Amino acid sequence: MTEQWRTVVVLPVTADSPLGRAADPVATVTAHLPPHDSRTRCALCPDRAWPCHLFNAAARDLAALGIPVGYLVPLELHPVLWPPTSTPPPDPRTTDTPGAPDG
Repeated sequence: MTEQWRTVVVLPVTADSPLGRAADPVATVTAHLPPHDSRTRCALCPDRAWPCHLFNAAARDLAALGIPVGYLVPLELHPVLWPPTSTPPPDPRTTDTPGAPDG
C-alpha cells in the first residue's frame, strides 16, 4: 500500500498568502496524483482515469487563484496533462514571410 503514495514534503506558508489561501485545492491536487506505477489511474479514485474529476476541479480552482498546477505535478506527469501537439509549430527560419527577401 505504501508504494502507491508519492513522497511529499511539507512547506509552511502563511495562511493569508496566495498559496496559503489555496491550501484545500493544493491538498486535493497532490492527493489525487497517480501512484508511481501508473500514470493513468488516480491514487484515491482507483476506478477513475487520471486526471480524475476532483483533480480537475482543484486544478481549475488553482488556476483561478493564479497558481499554475504544473508546479504541484511531477514532471513525468506533465505530458499526460498537456500532451504534445500532433503538429509542431512552423520553424520561423523556413516560413515564407511576405515581402522578405528570398535567401
